[in-house]
This record gives sequence, C-alpha cells and structure tokens, in this order.
Amino acid sequence: MMQKKRCLIITSDAGFGHRSAALSVSKALEVLYPGQVEILVTNPIQETDTLTVMKPIEKGYDRSVRMSPGLYRLSYEVSDSRLVSEVVEGALTLMLQKIMADTIRDFQPDIILNTNEMFNTPIGKALQDAEPKILAFTVVTDLADVHSLWFSSEPDRFYIANEWVKVKALESGVPDDKLVVSGIPVSPDFALNQVEKQALRGSLGLDPHRLTLLFVGSSRVSNLQDYLQALEHFTTPVQAVVIAGGNDELYKDLIGSHYDFPVEVRNFEKNVPQWMMASDVLVTKAGGLIISEGLAAGLPILLIDYLPGQEQGNVRYLLSHQAGALVQNVGEFRAMLTHWLTEDGSRLNQVARASAALGHPEAALTIAKALWDAVVPQPEPKLLPPKAGGLFQFLTKN
Repeated sequence: MMQKKRCLIITSDAGFGHRSAALSVSKALEVLYPGQVEILVTNPIQETDTLTVMKPIEKGYDRSVRMSPGLYRLSYEVSDSRLVSEVVEGALTLMLQKIMADTIRDFQPDIILNTNEMFNTPIGKALQDAEPKILAFTVVTDLADVHSLWFSSEPDRFYIANEWVKVKALESGVPDDKLVVSGIPVSPDFALNQVEKQALRGSLGLDPHRLTLLFVGSSRVSNLQDYLQALEHFTTPVQAVVIAGGNDELYKDLIGSHYDFPVEVRNFEKNVPQWMMASDVLVTKAGGLIISEGLAAGLPILLIDYLPGQEQGNVRYLLSHQAGALVQNVGEFRAMLTHWLTEDGSRLNQVARASAALGHPEAALTIAKALWDAVVPQPEPKLLPPKAGGLFQFLTKN
C-alpha cells in the first residue's frame, strides 16, 4: 500500500479569504484522494508558540482596515511595486523564516501550498536547502488589483484567478510557465453538489417560489441592515437569507428585528455553497473570495461595500464583465434590483449567465489534482460515477 502523501497548506487569518481558499483545497484533496493524503492547514503566525510582532498585526488587521481605510489604501498603493516588495520580503523573511522552517520540519510535507502573499519568500528561504526538494505552490486570492508582494520568485507555481492577474504576474517578472489560470478555489461542493434551485430551497426551509437574496456580511461590511430594510414593501415577493459572517453584534441586531418578508438569519455559516446555490442574488462586499463564490454559483452580485486598494479592482472586474453592480445607497439598491427584474426577469437572467461564465466552481479540485500529480506522477485511478457529472465528470475531463 502506498504511504500517505503529506500536504502542508499554509494560510493566514487576515480576513476570511486566505483560510477559506486553503480549506477548499483541503476538502478537494479529501474528496479526490480519500485516505491517501494527510493534510495540515495551519497559520504559523498564530498557531505556534514562537513570539513575533506579526501576531498582533494580523489579529488587528480587520480593525485597522475598518478604522483607517485611507491609511490602508495609501500603504497598499505605495508598496505595490516589485522593488518595494523585495524590501518588504527581506523583513518578512527575518521575522518568519524560522517559523516556516520549524513548521516544515515538524510536519515533513511532500508538497506545500501557500495562500498568503506574505509567506512566499519566507517559505522559499526555509526550503532552499531541503533534500529532497519540496515543491511549494501559491494560490493568489485576489481577482484583479493583485499586490506585487504576491509575485516573488520563490514559488514553483502560481494558481491565479484570471487573465487580468496573469498580466500583473508577467509584468512582475513571473515566467509564464509558472502561471496557471485556475480561478480562486472555492468549496468543491459548488462543482459536485449541484441541485435544482427550487428543490434546494425547499430542503433549506425556504419558499421555493420567492425571489431569494443572500446577504453576506462580516465585521467589515457596513450598513447591511439598511439594505435589508430596503426590501420592505418591494413590488416582487422576496425572501432573504442573511449570514452575519461572525459579526456577533450584527447577528444579535438581525435576530431582534422584524420585516414584512421572510428572513433567515445565520451567524457564521459553514454551508455557504448550499445557501448560494439556493439564491437568486448575492448582496455583499467586494472581497475576492466571496465574489469568487458568487460567480461559482452563477449569481448576479450586488456590491454594497469595498475595501480601498485591493478590492477596487474586484469591483472593476465584476462590472466590466456585467456580472453584477455596485450600489452606493439603498435607493440605488432598490433601483438596480427593480431594473434587473423588468422584462419578466430576463435582465437578471442575463447577469446570472455573465456571472456563471466567469465562475470556476472546479478551481479547488483543479489545484488539488495538481498537488497530487506533483508528488504522485501516475495515472488517476478510475472511479465509478455516483451520478452524471460531478466528480466523475471532473476526473474524466482532467
């Protein structure tokens, strides 16, 4: 029997996107190679006892972004060049190389996947004398305005969202043969568990026939309740699902509120793919991961907030492909929703098709298969299809 392959996935918790991408690939590995892979998903900054100034910086990330968005935007833009990034990489290596080396030594991986731009160079330096050589791949978790820090020379391969990101990577000196346009990894459930929308709504306790809006919040989404309130007395029968995203204050306010339409409220929801695939419209901020999930579900996306700097590009990407809209206030929100619903919803369907055309529901499976192939260069075992499409279709296509 072949010994289990060991995959180390290094991530961070500055926002939800990095860890969510890491967990999506981990789940895809378990789906594709059950019992054959040992996986460790870890944030070495927070999950080791080593003291580093990075611990409080990462823990305070959400608060600093929320309290000082202008300063965040300025620092992002000023540092966005390979020259400045190389200076930053030197500092990060001094702070993090030992942590990375200790993590790698303790787990003894066959391959490494990284989902945070700060870790590329420290991982590379920690691996430079490794025998035998350990490959290290990187998943870039931004859709458009990708910071130069992502594109250091160390990773053996980069998995990126789209051609926009590829242009930036090439300009930053990354060779074309290191770049794979895979999409940002989202839960493999988006690709494998496709269910008819009305049946899925029924199984989740929703009205199968009402227009369904999914609101996804977080500690960095402002005024979400105002947009929810704007649906009262709407001309089309609606229902809403609100995921507070771990924002306890928002969650408490929501469960204490009353509306003239059905509202399902969750706090931190692990089963996001099902709620998305049961919905008609996604209302959220312009994070790269949440947009990628919405596109994977083929949802028209109404953006109500964005982070200055990196998320501005996500807004441009979505709008330029006509897969969603940015609204600045509740009046624009109601007007855009009404516009989409005219002509018996044909405009909404058009935006949904544009969204689905951009989506990569199979991204995590693609990356998981690449990790496996990098350490087990042999033909895939044949699997019997549980049903048409799904996992079997993915494996036979790839």
